[in-house]
Amino acid sequence: MPDGWRQRLASLPLQPPPDPGGRVLIVSAHPDDEVLAVGGWLAEQAGRELVFVTATDGEASHPSSASITPDELRARRPDELRRALELLGIERPDVRRLRLPDGELDRFRGDLRRHLQPLVLAADLVLCPFERDGHPDHDAVGEVVMELCPAEVVLWRFPVWTWAWTRPADQPWIPAVRRLDTTSVARHRKRRAISAFTTQVRPVGDGAGDGPVLEEALLRHARLAPEAVIA
Repeated sequence: MPDGWRQRLASLPLQPPPDPGGRVLIVSAHPDDEVLAVGGWLAEQAGRELVFVTATDGEASHPSSASITPDELRARRPDELRRALELLGIERPDVRRLRLPDGELDRFRGDLRRHLQPLVLAADLVLCPFERDGHPDHDAVGEVVMELCPAEVVLWRFPVWTWAWTRPADQPWIPAVRRLDTTSVARHRKRRAISAFTTQVRPVGDGAGDGPVLEEALLRHARLAPEAVIA
């Protein structure tokens, strides 16, 4: 459960993973993954060259809603991400939208490879979703980035949904988890940035399919738990 993970991550020694400096590529399946996972760390990287890639626009987040359409989500969610990144302190964020179908990235791995390969090879540090995060889009992006990343490029994989559906005691990859060091100011900025994803954290209407996508336990973890990556 998320609270169990929060306690486990807080108990880890502070051993940040190697950071080579230079250009950072942050790849996400949906607009919000990166902020939920490493928003505090991102808030302290505003002076670096940061390139953000979103594989989808997150248009399938409310499949049964009668209040908001996929086209409306496709328009709103990228704007929410830009606002969130600005709240982290990143001015004029460089966000590249691949516009691949939300929920179907496993079928579009060839497109992911084609778009991501030159960006991965041009980066010094790459962040991507954990390849066993439990969401098929996250898993597909993570696996493709791992395939593309050469040995000389440092790779950090960030869990998002992992914290909600697993328990620390059951995970053999725990020794590879590295806790990131973030300041109280950065953590405050992250909490404000998460609130920018209004379609995900608030109801979009009054219907049965209009509730928040991000459950409270996962939001609590994102707001309060130490950030960590697998490296």
